[in-house]
Amino acid sequence: MLLTIATISVLFVLVLFIWDTSSGYETQSNIRSFYRPFYAQSSVSHEYLSTPAAIWNTLTALDGYSSWFPHVSRLLPDVSTQRYVHRFSFDQFPLVPGARFLLRPNSWSPFYNSRVVVVDENKEISFDLKYNPFFREYVVFSLKPQPHGTTVTCVRTSRGLFSFLSLWGFSNTKSKTLDNLGFFISDEKTKERDHEKNGATTQASFLSRDATIAQAVQAGLGGNMDMINAIPDKPTRGLAKATLIQTKRKGGSLPEHLQKALSEAPADVPIKKQPGDVSLFSNQGEHIAYLVNLTLDGNDEALNAVPDRVIRGKTKAMLAKIKRGVLERPPMPETSSIPATSTETNSDVQENEEQLITRLVKAGVDGNLDEINALENKVLRGKIKAAIVKEKRAKK
Repeated sequence: MLLTIATISVLFVLVLFIWDTSSGYETQSNIRSFYRPFYAQSSVSHEYLSTPAAIWNTLTALDGYSSWFPHVSRLLPDVSTQRYVHRFSFDQFPLVPGARFLLRPNSWSPFYNSRVVVVDENKEISFDLKYNPFFREYVVFSLKPQPHGTTVTCVRTSRGLFSFLSLWGFSNTKSKTLDNLGFFISDEKTKERDHEKNGATTQASFLSRDATIAQAVQAGLGGNMDMINAIPDKPTRGLAKATLIQTKRKGGSLPEHLQKALSEAPADVPIKKQPGDVSLFSNQGEHIAYLVNLTLDGNDEALNAVPDRVIRGKTKAMLAKIKRGVLERPPMPETSSIPATSTETNSDVQENEEQLITRLVKAGVDGNLDEINALENKVLRGKIKAAIVKEKRAKK
């Protein structure tokens, strides 16, 4: 008798499965299904360009399963609480193994008891779902980080006489489970952020400003503006666009100092997380006075590069007052009052500050800014650029 029932069940499932798979469908997931009497299993795997945390947030939002998970009309928490609102919201639902909730497979169906089985944050979550009095399914979502994103695998397993219901509608609906999930994952692409806490040292790829401009301009001459538009620093991006226009006017040949910069290769240099620029000054007033003087001399690069919005805002307010005649120009802070970093160069280690400024100002007037941009002392670099601006104005 049992053998007859099993044979009829297998034949019935085969007919339904062939009929179900005969309809055309399209999915971006890798799918697999398996059936034997009283046991059925299906697997769907999909790759997302998102972090495991972003996908995990969607998988643990149980109130959203009715939007993307097949045959789930509604989920409700099964909690004993006096507050009416908590009976219909997952805000206070404890997402732990053994937590129970209610599942309605169709709008006309009653609710059935289901439960959470496994919760491993950002790795795996599984449920025991009951769809009717005779059929329940064990569903596992596993997350695996990849260099390009995250791979999510959904495995559905069922046992018993009605296990074939697990594969019913697989090709049309259940195989697209993870395709549907992708529409509800936040658009968060994987990124590698080079930052360390507590002043830790990291490695970053470094190119001088002239090399960045030279490569971007060369790409722009070939009709590719992506490199110029991708430069994060606004002053550098503006210089690159201006240089591109000038280069086109001159027949398409790069200036000599930019041609030399093209041969520069990116190097991994240690970058230390430092506090804001205020740490280079004894107080905030000196920093603002320094930025005001540089801007009035025609060099607004340092002001635009300040990350502190408060200092940047106060500096711009003071500049506006000075231009209106309300305030007088503040004195430039002395270099001795600012903790200077190393100003040694490879060409002359014993070169004093005055000789260095004189030499670099002369090189800057001739268009060579490589060594100036490589200086670590921001105050000294600002003084040199301000002197270059004055020298060029004097020549005009």
